[in-house]
Amino acid sequence: MKKRDLSKIFAAFLLTGSVLAGCGSASEEPKEADQSSEEKKEEPKEEAKDEMTLNAESQVKAYSDMKAELEKMKEDKEVNWDTVNDIYTSELQASVNEVNGEFSQGIEAAISGGKSGELEKNVARQIIDKLTQSYFYQVQKGLQGQAGEDLEADKADDAKAKFAEVKYLAENVFIPTAEKRDGLYELSGESSMVENINNGLSLQEEALADSNAEDFAVYKQVTDKSIYQSYYLASKSYAEKISKAVEEGNTEELAIMQAEGYGFLQAIKGSLAGGDEASANELDSIFSLENDPSTIDAEKVNSLYTKAIKGKAAGYHEEAAAAVESGDVATAKVEAMEGNMFVKMLEVNVMNQLGEEKSQELFDLSQKWFEAISSEKADEAKQHSEAILNILNQL
Repeated sequence: MKKRDLSKIFAAFLLTGSVLAGCGSASEEPKEADQSSEEKKEEPKEEAKDEMTLNAESQVKAYSDMKAELEKMKEDKEVNWDTVNDIYTSELQASVNEVNGEFSQGIEAAISGGKSGELEKNVARQIIDKLTQSYFYQVQKGLQGQAGEDLEADKADDAKAKFAEVKYLAENVFIPTAEKRDGLYELSGESSMVENINNGLSLQEEALADSNAEDFAVYKQVTDKSIYQSYYLASKSYAEKISKAVEEGNTEELAIMQAEGYGFLQAIKGSLAGGDEASANELDSIFSLENDPSTIDAEKVNSLYTKAIKGKAAGYHEEAAAAVESGDVATAKVEAMEGNMFVKMLEVNVMNQLGEEKSQELFDLSQKWFEAISSEKADEAKQHSEAILNILNQL
């Protein structure tokens, strides 16, 4: 990676009194053939296929058309559930099934339940919306992985075509979701998820123009894990809203908020299980519509998310060290960037629980750790890693 690019990426992580910005890793790509058995266990529903194809524009239009029909209920207008079903089955169902059959089953059940009245119509609407967004997130991961493979194979045009689809999804699906969470958690400047998604996309585009597969793989993590962070914070925020509503005696929309928290969790549940499987399973149970939403405890949800994300960060610290040990620096940098991005996801918790000074220390250590990994300074990297994980263990 060029030095100027390294300085650019860390400039994007520099938060006033907080931690660095978020990224993801090639090891989490659902469609890549070189996943380890442990990683495959993390993403059990994301089975490899030869080539992911997508017409992002047509699929996003179908999603928008479904939303427009469903949102008639906001104005007490009649929803034509047959129209929603026709759009889904003709434009999205086959692709959703191919990426994750459970998502498709959930969407189909929500459409059926909404039409029959077995499911409260706004609950059905949110399940359809959020599971479709979860599908788009997994598509993005697959396209990113394949674009990286194309770049390595000197298929620059193929890589650029897939990346164009990623950009379209980011602009029309992911960024609007991230904007809401930036506003809710008052994340601005370099701590803004929107800014980090755009920064990651820009750096990836530079790497594509330079035919630099190594840089592309590292910068991909900025884009992917910033989107991941927005889904995590979206899910967590609904637990917070539910707890507040129960406290204030406003219980009318609890099931709707529960459905939203559930839907966003589905996008990242398999990955979270790689950090702490029990926590991921418990989160899934908490947000399940079979659970009484009034029992959802925001502190418990936050604790479970924190435990799983800390586990993810620690896992990538181990993998980066192992990659350096084996002499695979390119992989080590990807793993290190991903580890830093999972640390970034806990930025709000670090600030709230440990304070500004500890947040800045964590940022500084993370930057030094990445640089030590990149320079193959194993002993120095180990010292920084231990210090980082020690801070995380205080959460």
